[in-house]
Amino acid sequence: MGVEELLARAWAAVEKAGIPEPLHEYAFKEALARLDGSTSVESQSTQDGSPNPAGTKPAPTEEAPADLSDPFAKFAHESGVPVEDLERTFFFTEDGLPHLNGPRAKFARNAADQAKVVAVAITAAYNFVLDQKTVPDEVIKTEAARLKIDIGGNWARAMTKLQGASWVGQARQKQFKTTSTTADSLQNIVKKILGAPIE
Repeated sequence: MGVEELLARAWAAVEKAGIPEPLHEYAFKEALARLDGSTSVESQSTQDGSPNPAGTKPAPTEEAPADLSDPFAKFAHESGVPVEDLERTFFFTEDGLPHLNGPRAKFARNAADQAKVVAVAITAAYNFVLDQKTVPDEVIKTEAARLKIDIGGNWARAMTKLQGASWVGQARQKQFKTTSTTADSLQNIVKKILGAPIE
């Protein structure tokens, strides 16, 4: 199969599958790898993380590879949270944007802590699913407002004490970023929301 035909078939597969636009690039790479008969982009390294020599296949693993074109499968793969738990905690709109399921009372006892849960969870979703390194402050505020979480003028005070994500940038240009503890924090958030014991 020629290169042009391969590219056309991969793109047609992405469009036909109805993949949300933010995931098009990732899904296209996966479709291209599968049509080409090579391994997927995600699995082209050995178990110790070093690249495979050209033309070799990675060693088989016990787990079947996840369909990473599904946002929940990719989210689970990146975060370590089971797909079923993520499906009960989050939802994605038609445009591929992540949102938290309520009720907010399960997030935390007070509004400030509820807002922190929203900040960590949505920042994790944007990073792990959409590969977006930073999330504008306004996105988190909008999600908090959608969930009817109002901390009034205490937003800055609450977010400067945030754990599991960082709140960075100049005033009026603040953004949220994941940290090395985001995945662990997300696991605890999901367990709390679902009423599971936290280790």
